[in-house]
Amino acid sequence: HKSDTMFAVRSVRHAAPIASLLRQRTMAQSAAMVHTEAHMKEIGITLPDYQDAVWSYVKAQRDGDKFYIGDHVGQDENAVTVRGKVGEEGMVGAEVSPEEAELLARNAGLRLLSTLSHYLDGDLDRVDQVVKVVGIVNGTPDFRGHGKVINGCSDVLVEVLGDRGRHARTCTGSGSLPAAVTCEMVVRVKD
Repeated sequence: HKSDTMFAVRSVRHAAPIASLLRQRTMAQSAAMVHTEAHMKEIGITLPDYQDAVWSYVKAQRDGDKFYIGDHVGQDENAVTVRGKVGEEGMVGAEVSPEEAELLARNAGLRLLSTLSHYLDGDLDRVDQVVKVVGIVNGTPDFRGHGKVINGCSDVLVEVLGDRGRHARTCTGSGSLPAAVTCEMVVRVKD
């Protein structure tokens, strides 16, 4: 029938602009997404394997839209915890240089991201904002470079997440720790 053909032609004419609008909207949404894992690959960052908790605690706890991620100690490239006092060369008791400790804090930051990725089923695009980082340095009594050490963690969070990785921060020293450096963070996520 001629009327059926006319209806089909009109339907196709109206469907084409709608499909085009939907395509444009989908493309705009895709462009707005961060695609964190692809970005990490582009900048040469690989997250270490997730390490589960070893005692009677969990690595992260969700409360509403926030994840509280417990401390992650600084480990070397072989996933071995580096222990010792952080201090400048010549400081009594110094076993780990500030530069080594900064790298350990960076590795702790990568481990924090690995844990977060595990809890987010591998989708770091769900990170809305890193709210706070706490970094603790096992420093010699006269060490004062805590902030520079914890920059290792802060910097890698911004490298990976961009502005979503910027955070408030507390850096402190400790008289003793099971590692040279430890970091923890609070992160707001999207569902």
